[in-house]
Amino acid sequence: MHRDEPPRGGDLRHVRLLVIDDDPQALPLVEMALADAHFERTVEVVPTAAAGLPKIKADAHDVYVVDHRLPDGTGIGLIHEAKEAGIDKPFILITGHGSGALDEAALREGAADYVEKHLLGTHLERAIRYALRDWQTNRALRDREERLRHAQKMEGIGRLAGGVAHDFNNLLTAIIGFTDLIIERLDPLDAVADDVREIRKAADRAAALTRQLLAFSRRQFMEPRVLDINEVVTGLIRMLPRLIGEHIETTTRLAPHLGRIRADPSQMDQMLVNLVLNARDAMPAGGRLTVETANVDLDDEQVAAEGLTIEPGRYVMLAISDTGVGMDAAVRARAFEPFFTTKPKGKGTGLGLATVYGIVDQSGGAVTLDSEPGRGTTVRALLPVTTMRAGKDAHAEPPAALDGAGSEMLLLVEDNDSVRQVTAQTLRRRGYSVQEARNADEAIEWSRRTSRPPDLLVTDVMMPGMTGLQLAAQLTEERPGLRVLFISGYTDDLSVAHGQFPTSAPLLQKPFSPSQLAERVRFVLDLPARRT
Repeated sequence: MHRDEPPRGGDLRHVRLLVIDDDPQALPLVEMALADAHFERTVEVVPTAAAGLPKIKADAHDVYVVDHRLPDGTGIGLIHEAKEAGIDKPFILITGHGSGALDEAALREGAADYVEKHLLGTHLERAIRYALRDWQTNRALRDREERLRHAQKMEGIGRLAGGVAHDFNNLLTAIIGFTDLIIERLDPLDAVADDVREIRKAADRAAALTRQLLAFSRRQFMEPRVLDINEVVTGLIRMLPRLIGEHIETTTRLAPHLGRIRADPSQMDQMLVNLVLNARDAMPAGGRLTVETANVDLDDEQVAAEGLTIEPGRYVMLAISDTGVGMDAAVRARAFEPFFTTKPKGKGTGLGLATVYGIVDQSGGAVTLDSEPGRGTTVRALLPVTTMRAGKDAHAEPPAALDGAGSEMLLLVEDNDSVRQVTAQTLRRRGYSVQEARNADEAIEWSRRTSRPPDLLVTDVMMPGMTGLQLAAQLTEERPGLRVLFISGYTDDLSVAHGQFPTSAPLLQKPFSPSQLAERVRFVLDLPARRT
């Protein structure tokens, strides 16, 4: 997210003062009062409230020293007007003739302190130091509260998006499955087949949207591997002319000896493409796109200064910068929300940056956004460096050439009627015998009384009552040779299913097509038997 420059007055090394006082001696009086101050300073003086208010709103100073009696108003009135405009920097009211009532009025309007002019030499420096200290403390508290509110909002939106995507995955599994089963029975030249294929294409587009929703909500399935992000960037560079057009100049600055990260390769590709497309759309008349990588060591101070929610340590930074239209504060505040877009209707889903946010967060990193109207945008993804070495993928994919046919006995357990029906039809059409069960209790009862034991258990992970993981544990204990294939809609299924889901367990992600289901079933059945 975009963050303002940290206040330079916070450490008292250099304080920028704006003095609003029509006294011709105001500047020398203030300089004299601060002659022994333990900080450098820049002092600007304006004589009237009318001249001071625009400078206050410009937010170019750290402390405002305001005389109460001004030619065009009062200091308290100016403070009130500035506070109404949202200014939160500290104000110090000064006056030649003080009173308890004036002191109370100044504090009531939001002044940090109140100093009589004949006491400037002994009180002004202390007033400035205390005002800045209190402002810094309050600012830090507000920033933490804002980060907490933002995190809670994003988590709430993420849960909603993940739940919607989960339900859609069940619907899409049925739509894709029955569509493919219809296509299998139609003559390819039949006009009806063309119509059905259009339904299938629409389902594929819907499935892509649910994947983006799951990515934002940090509930997308991950198959992490040890990666060099430079290789991901290099692979994308070859595609850039087709992605962004020739009206945009591309520059890359890839750090040598870049640290390795552990992430899902397809998610890294998706993240990079989304960032590049966002940059392209911000430069309709052309511009410059810069892709940069670097090794970054974050300490506690840097993490706090940028408001990051990650631990200090070593990170790989991937930055995408453009010279496009930029974003104002209102757009920056909502940039990572799903379905938020500034593009014309029909020109964008509003899931580009939301997906990036979810992917990076699920990978253990953080995203920052720096942008100003007319000055372009820079998005930085910070991904933790891993010490792991590249290894084989635990979820090996079945050979694409398999047709998935067989004659084994399968026990299918799925509580969604449509998903269970299309799954059973797909497998029976390929020669398997299939026993259907709506829940774990039905599956256990059938398994204990059947004369033909199942060769494979195909089970949903989350079901009412006993989970698929618990069912698999019980049936494999009763039938040691039983193989298991899990099917699931999103990662919350795996985390909720009592204990960590075994990374080596065969898994098929919804929505799946009949061919993907059949190939995965055949693959699991053909795996070498476990050694006991």
